[in-house]
Amino acid sequence: MIGAIAVVAALGVGAYFVLGGDSGSASVEDDGAHKLVPPASVGKYKKSDKGGDGDDGPLGSDDKKAAEEIGIKDPTSVAAAYEFGEAFTGKQISFHGMYGQIEDPEKAIDGGFAKADENAKKEAAEEKNDPDEAFELVGSPESVEPDGLDNAIMKCQNGSISDDGKETKVPICIWADHSTYGIVFGMDVKAMIKGGGGMATDEVSSFAADLRKAARVKA
Repeated sequence: MIGAIAVVAALGVGAYFVLGGDSGSASVEDDGAHKLVPPASVGKYKKSDKGGDGDDGPLGSDDKKAAEEIGIKDPTSVAAAYEFGEAFTGKQISFHGMYGQIEDPEKAIDGGFAKADENAKKEAAEEKNDPDEAFELVGSPESVEPDGLDNAIMKCQNGSISDDGKETKVPICIWADHSTYGIVFGMDVKAMIKGGGGMATDEVSSFAADLRKAARVKA
């Protein structure tokens, strides 16, 4: 039961990542069109049936125009959730992605984080009468290069979920190349229940690199 709640919480964070902003740009070779097909497993993590569909993520039906405006042409959304361990003590990782034509990968990453921060602050202002439930980004996105990340850019930043006075760290990593874009959230269920702590950013970034390698196939 708690496991399902944690997945929903992680998926909910995805709604903040409506693409926007204008930053960039690092060099990434365009190796042709690819699509994303979430695999049944990534290392020790198994795909869950609670992952929702593409419309639950950053490119729901109302967000495709926003993606195209920043240079992601003809975007298609995908989403999946992955679990490891028992319901009350395990870990869950949520994936929201899209594929299409991405002119400037780093701009898409920086824009995603910037827009997420903007949306979180806007919602916090609108929900000021319920301060016990909140999401915010902490610090700034930092470039990472986990093993297996090939010809792509990835940045990670910590998010913080507050619920009934308990605060849980949620590492968030985004990769981008010229055809695929993935947002990956890590959720430690035990930490979420108790408050405090959370998954290590290195674990989430490594998972994201492995997921990209497995999910990215020629279109």
